[in-house]
Amino acid sequence: MADSKKRAPSLNSLRRQIDKIDDRIHDLLMRRIDVARTIGEQKSQSEGVPYRPAREAQIMRRLAARHDGLFPFPVAVRIWREIISASLGVEGKFVVSVYVPEPLETGLAYLALARTYFGSETPLLHAQTEAGVLRAVRDGKAAVGVLPITSDTHTRRASAEPWWYTLTAGGSERPRIVATLPWLTRSETGSDDPRAMAVARLAPEASGEDISLIAFESTEDISRDRIRKEAENAGLALDWAATWTHDDQATRWQLAEIDGFIPDTDPRLDNLVSALEKEVTRFVNLGCYAKPGNGAEV
Repeated sequence: MADSKKRAPSLNSLRRQIDKIDDRIHDLLMRRIDVARTIGEQKSQSEGVPYRPAREAQIMRRLAARHDGLFPFPVAVRIWREIISASLGVEGKFVVSVYVPEPLETGLAYLALARTYFGSETPLLHAQTEAGVLRAVRDGKAAVGVLPITSDTHTRRASAEPWWYTLTAGGSERPRIVATLPWLTRSETGSDDPRAMAVARLAPEASGEDISLIAFESTEDISRDRIRKEAENAGLALDWAATWTHDDQATRWQLAEIDGFIPDTDPRLDNLVSALEKEVTRFVNLGCYAKPGNGAEV
């Protein structure tokens, strides 16, 4: 009867299975890079930046939807961030400029975010100022810039005009907000955990679940609540991120986060400005980012 029982596989047999799986993973990685190189050759004809954050978010969401078993999903995210970043490296020149301010602890936090998100082999350029990051992206020395998250707290700390206000000028060639770092968040982590935003000279793309950032130029006396109420009437779910008043101007700029992908030509923005007449004089679309994933939901 003992002979009829199926014997458990030996350790050597299990290790051989792992070796075969490792070889298959390695073969697929090499095949993926070959496909990425072909994509890069096609893109080089149009001189486009290989980075597509909306596409990357879609990949990560697809993986999250199918993930199962004991393998930790945050580890899978880290692996795929490395795979995606390696693919960007073969598609074309890919350099990231990172804001590295004083104190050292803060600067190292931004570097760690950039390294985790954009991979261990991606070249990182250090910039001591936010303007330096934007300059590197604008001049083509870097494809992407990593900057502090937009907030009233950071805006008040800024020694010069905040970087998001700088994006309100510069025309169609200006950098746009395209992503937020990290992609995967955890509900048990605190609000003080480091976060950042990525900017690039890219046309914003919809990922399916997005947050758009719109800067409004307004008079000093209009309240945020008034703008939010009119935004709701126009069909826009709006929340405030930051406010900036320039010493030489009689108006102020207010940065709003709006749920969903909002293109430049969205008529609801024009309707909002019209509803507020002379109190809101204009708006500038600063870009968008894909909503980050939540590790607790996997």
